[in-house]
Amino acid sequence: MTLTAMLRDEHRQLCARLDQLLQLGIASDEGRALLHKTGQLLLAHLELEDSRLYPALRTHPATRTLARRYADEMAQLTPAVVAFFDSYREGGADPLGFTRSLGQLRAVLQQRIQREEGRLYPAYEAHCANAG
Repeated sequence: MTLTAMLRDEHRQLCARLDQLLQLGIASDEGRALLHKTGQLLLAHLELEDSRLYPALRTHPATRTLARRYADEMAQLTPAVVAFFDSYREGGADPLGFTRSLGQLRAVLQQRIQREEGRLYPAYEAHCANAG
């Protein structure tokens, strides 16, 4: 499986888990466990991008600026995402507040995913996937 295929698959998994969390909430053990697993998947996904995708994009002149912009944007977004998962780790939050916050997170991540899959990953595939 190619790097971008793995990343796209992780996007699908993340979105499915976030949708499932919207249904479950965090009042149950199942919901809290899913929240934890989703946070772990997201952090692993970000690590994969940071360790393999962005370094490759930074080495090619045609993708260097694009890589910098996307990495900088993600560096600004990541603390808020991590804070979301940390704040609801123990559950016990207002169910409506959780649902609202999760919906906002889902919308932000969906927009980012669309941009990555529409612009960033095709640039990687065109200029970096077969390098080295």
